[in-house]
Amino acid sequence: MCPASSGPPVSLLGIRRHLFAALAIAVTACASMTGAKAQVDQIDGAWAQIESNAGACPGCRISFDQGNASWAVTANNGWTARVSARPNGDTTKATGVGRWDSGLTGGFAGKPFEVDFAVRDQRLYMSMVVDMKNGSKRVIRGVYGRIWFGA
Repeated sequence: MCPASSGPPVSLLGIRRHLFAALAIAVTACASMTGAKAQVDQIDGAWAQIESNAGACPGCRISFDQGNASWAVTANNGWTARVSARPNGDTTKATGVGRWDSGLTGGFAGKPFEVDFAVRDQRLYMSMVVDMKNGSKRVIRGVYGRIWFGA
């Protein structure tokens, strides 16, 4: 006669433990990837300028349109850029290069630049370094807010 058993066989119990551990790891991994994607997606869409060291421009807007591995940034005041974004703690950062439209009048016409963006607390912070004709660099800083938040 077999002794009475108080639970499932040890091998079934071991399988259950392994499955539970694998499930917990999968759920944790998916949650962290979803959070990172949501964080990077914070930069997508339209933004309105709130302030800038280049002068007030209440009608200035920029838009981020996601491509395969980067974003196309288009400004309604004559510049475009291509940036790559990545989560960084509680901040989403994006870095890239661009160019002012050559059809503009003034010192920025056709000038290349490097640009960095950071999203913090519902604000988009921009730092643009423009290569000027005389070899100097001009730094333009701006702060943007979401249009639908009443930027």
